[in-house]
Amino acid sequence: MRSTFDEAEIRDAERALEEALQSTEPMAWVYHYTEDAIFVASGSQAIQGRKELLKMAADMQPLSSVSLSAVRTEGNENLAYTYGTANWVSGHRPATGTTTRVRFVIVWRREEDGRWRVAQEMLDADPITEPAH
Repeated sequence: MRSTFDEAEIRDAERALEEALQSTEPMAWVYHYTEDAIFVASGSQAIQGRKELLKMAADMQPLSSVSLSAVRTEGNENLAYTYGTANWVSGHRPATGTTTRVRFVIVWRREEDGRWRVAQEMLDADPITEPAH
């Protein structure tokens, strides 16, 4: 493993996660999370572990127009955290539904293979949700 932190690597990991969340393969995004990841959405129970994330992915609506926007990122060689905002549209184009906006804190962990994966994520609903145009 490397001994320096490069914030650009986190931006790359975020872009890869965005793409995976929009994939026609509904499970693709789960592999951007660590085996022991913890995911908490506003008002929901914590989901822990890739096995549980796969179950969640099987029940999710497809997403489009996924966008993660970092406000602040700090880290070291193996751990980083990002506070930011995200939004997505429920459904694949051309048929789309509601736009969701959230605030998030993501803890990233560099794994043995050198990839940054989400170790912990907490979403807080942004009160602005509107129909897609």
